[in-house]
Amino acid sequence: MTDQNPHDHPPHGDAPLDHTARPAAFGLVAMAAAFGMIGMALGFATLLGVTATASGGHDTTGYGPAVSSFVLGVLLVAGAVLVWRAHRAARIVIWIGVTLLVVSSLIRMAVDSITFMSVVGTVLSLVALAAMVSLLYSDGVREHLRRGQPLRLG
Repeated sequence: MTDQNPHDHPPHGDAPLDHTARPAAFGLVAMAAAFGMIGMALGFATLLGVTATASGGHDTTGYGPAVSSFVLGVLLVAGAVLVWRAHRAARIVIWIGVTLLVVSSLIRMAVDSITFMSVVGTVLSLVALAAMVSLLYSDGVREHLRRGQPLRLG
């Protein structure tokens, strides 16, 4: 009788699977993809709203934030895909997206009028971005990207 746990080895005598990097990598993929999709949806909806309400094409003040939100969303979704695929550029892409989102949040905090909702939204955004940064620099994500093996759901 061996003292090995039967869960350490997959059936049919294949090589053992190491799942140590998966929780952090899955967490980073989920957060980056979720924030990215939210940013893309908000940017696209804002762009449509500004386009529909622009008086003769002269009032285009909302185009900048709409386009930047959409582009940051695309950047985060691309970063999530790169983490999923274990591409070495993943950390750089997500780091750029997170940095731009932090700058955007700080600018919005300085420019927008201060209301309870704006403060709560900004604080929650910064907390979520801090969680993404901690996952980005976690040993699990670092190991996942070093191995270069794409994530699997099964």
